[in-house]
Amino acid sequence: MQQRYVELTEPTLRPDYAGLDDIGSSLIELTVDLNVYRRNLTEIQKFVAPSKVIAVLKANAYGFGVAGLIPVLNEFSRISAGVANADEALYMRTLGYNGKIVLLGYTHPKNYYQIIHSGCELAAYRFDNIPLLAEVTAKLEHRLKLHVKVNTGMNRLGISVDKLAEFIRTIMQFPQLEVTGLFTHLANAGEPEHRSNIVQANRFEQAIRIAEEELGYRPLCHIANSGALINFPDLHLDCVRIGALQYGYRPPGDLPEDLDLDVEPCFRLTSEVIDVHRVPAGEGVGYGWAYVTERDTNIATVPFGYADGMVRVPESQLQVLIRGKRYPVVGKVAMDYLEVALGDDEAVAGDEVVLVGGQGDEYIPLEEVAEKAGALTYQLSSSWGHRIRRVYDGNDDSEE
Repeated sequence: MQQRYVELTEPTLRPDYAGLDDIGSSLIELTVDLNVYRRNLTEIQKFVAPSKVIAVLKANAYGFGVAGLIPVLNEFSRISAGVANADEALYMRTLGYNGKIVLLGYTHPKNYYQIIHSGCELAAYRFDNIPLLAEVTAKLEHRLKLHVKVNTGMNRLGISVDKLAEFIRTIMQFPQLEVTGLFTHLANAGEPEHRSNIVQANRFEQAIRIAEEELGYRPLCHIANSGALINFPDLHLDCVRIGALQYGYRPPGDLPEDLDLDVEPCFRLTSEVIDVHRVPAGEGVGYGWAYVTERDTNIATVPFGYADGMVRVPESQLQVLIRGKRYPVVGKVAMDYLEVALGDDEAVAGDEVVLVGGQGDEYIPLEEVAEKAGALTYQLSSSWGHRIRRVYDGNDDSEE
């Protein structure tokens, strides 16, 4: 078969090398269009106004690479960042993020000094942590803003509603601590008819009343994630937390048909063909010979395996795009490679392979891959590994 050759260039190794993204040697690329990402943030802001927005950037921005998104995020002064833990918060500070950061999950006491010093805001829900938070904050001569996390039915983290008043009074004993937010998390926001949504919303309304009575003011109240943002406009309250939606894919569950929210995927995931074999009929392909050719078939090898976040699903359900046409992934996905059955069609080394996104007139949405894999969209994107080179296009100088 014809081979296509590419010009070889000498790699440049940077002194601050921190991963494959810096070398650019990987054939797997996740390309993020920053102009589309910027438009998504703008559209979401308009949709929820006057509510504020917390962009949830945990798990390396759901796999899309928080480092590449920060230049855009710094343009949006009214959008805060939400992260899961101290490492993510401190990493964003080292990258030059200058906005508000809210730690939405657990913060270990060993991280209190760094987190408070960096000016982050913390979730609070445990009585035993309050005195130590106050002590560290006083030593730093800072004032620490807390978002009280309420357990309304997720039953994972949070103070119960019946203990909320006492908890707030405990915080108020320390003048260096300030309750600036009150929040909870819905267990079934993607299922509008699930009874838990009403139960949790009612409990949170009760929590808001308690907080206002104890504090003498209303803190920033937030309950809505991407699913609730779409399905429950009444729950936008003072602030919404956007995860999957900012990257352009919709949260799972039934969505309103008349939804007036114009967001689109800001990414495509690609690799390339590195070899093609003509495999005779009756031959197995890959580990365990899980796929056996029924006729003579061209098999393309593509560097993208389960170590990169590729899922293993029943035979031939997943497809990729090569030269603008869909082809099935066959055999068992290996750690580093997958195999594609081309039939009698041809491909050569260097041909682009689209795993998620468009090519020609065809398009493979992440939702399709997730459905066939029996997974969530953000479960897949957050598993895309460090061997994937992340490329950012369209970082213009446009303002918010």
